[in-house]
Amino acid sequence: MGSPALPLRIGRIDYLNIWPIFHYLTKQFPENKGFAYLPDHPSGLNRALHQGELDLSPSSLFEYLLHGEQYRLLPGASISCDGPVQSVLLVSPVPPAELSEYLDANESGLGVSSASATSVALLKILCAFSWNLGEIDWIPIAPGTGISRGMPFLEIGNRALELHIHPPKGWHIIDLGSAWKKLTGLPFVFAVWIARQDLSPQKQNTILDVARFLESNKRRVLENLEELADLPDVPGEFTKDELVSYWKVLRYDLGPRETAAIAVYADYCTRLGLIPGMPALHWV
Repeated sequence: MGSPALPLRIGRIDYLNIWPIFHYLTKQFPENKGFAYLPDHPSGLNRALHQGELDLSPSSLFEYLLHGEQYRLLPGASISCDGPVQSVLLVSPVPPAELSEYLDANESGLGVSSASATSVALLKILCAFSWNLGEIDWIPIAPGTGISRGMPFLEIGNRALELHIHPPKGWHIIDLGSAWKKLTGLPFVFAVWIARQDLSPQKQNTILDVARFLESNKRRVLENLEELADLPDVPGEFTKDELVSYWKVLRYDLGPRETAAIAVYADYCTRLGLIPGMPALHWV
């Protein structure tokens, strides 16, 4: 495999959900050997991809649905779940069935982080089509501040996992992966691996090497969760059992059921006016 003349710029989500994938990826394709890794939260990676500051990234599915004409998808690669996800949560003083009354009585909005467009759209879908809530005032809030503001809020990533493991007293924790599965019977795809379609032939060939490695390496990740959880550079303050339990609910596939889930999600987003319609799925 030849290195590209310019480094292939790869976005890296700074969350535990994909840490095992990058543990192996960065060993196979080391930094400064034709590759550069740029860490950020999903929305930051969305912007960087859209603006041409990245070549390839695991990024929000919502970004692909908005700008699919600019991108190509890596086949067989995602961050998804088929039921609970543990790290994308609605944290609420009341259960969803009582949320509308609570919002009206308290003149409260629902707090959403700007860190993940896909998760925000998922919450809007569930509010409209599963919980039958009316108009909601969506309030942008910084990650980790929802409880101090005393409002229902969306939390994602490592902070959400902490709330899943240690639920705060008096708050209801609603796992959005479970809620989606109850609504649709399908897995949910939070992120896909997106490549820009305007890259040089050399970078496109290198992306094919990355795609092949990701496809072949998924089984290795699943077979080595205990070993991965023991590594000293795993981020966060989680026990080995907590990490392994979390990683076991995650999926890194993009097969027929995940593709069907993308179509259903896109349809809901279109019906809510969040996207103009589902783009074609173009593959690397």
